[in-house]
Amino acid sequence: MNKLILLILGSCLMSCATSSVSPILRKNSEVSLGIDQFKPSQEKLNIENKAVTLLNQLFNSDESNKNMVLIINNDSDCDFTMNIAGAKNYSLPVGSRKAESIILEQGDYELTSEVCNGAYKTKKTFAENTQLNIKYTFVKNEPKPVEPVIQ
Repeated sequence: MNKLILLILGSCLMSCATSSVSPILRKNSEVSLGIDQFKPSQEKLNIENKAVTLLNQLFNSDESNKNMVLIINNDSDCDFTMNIAGAKNYSLPVGSRKAESIILEQGDYELTSEVCNGAYKTKKTFAENTQLNIKYTFVKNEPKPVEPVIQ
């Protein structure tokens, strides 16, 4: 009897080990198997490559390096695109309450944008890594409460 149970159990284990297993999907299940889910997405690779490039530039101590990092912090309530004109022209979108960065050659630049329907324009000479903070907040004009008049 014991030999029969061991034989059945052994054959079951052998067939389970050699056959392919497919997932059982039930209603409202989020199980999905596929090879593609293990590949990093192109967007994730681009973000990682940008981060590595920026960090390498930030910690580069080579005197002959003529590049610098410009970090734009958007402390405003609006998204905007910063136009950077100089030896080369760049356009850098920056989301509300977000920061974006770009590697530029050192030199003179004109930065222009429209932040919350307000014009922003400045000329800067960049010789080293720079952080630029853009601040603009909406002021809500609420009517003052009317005080009752006592007669």
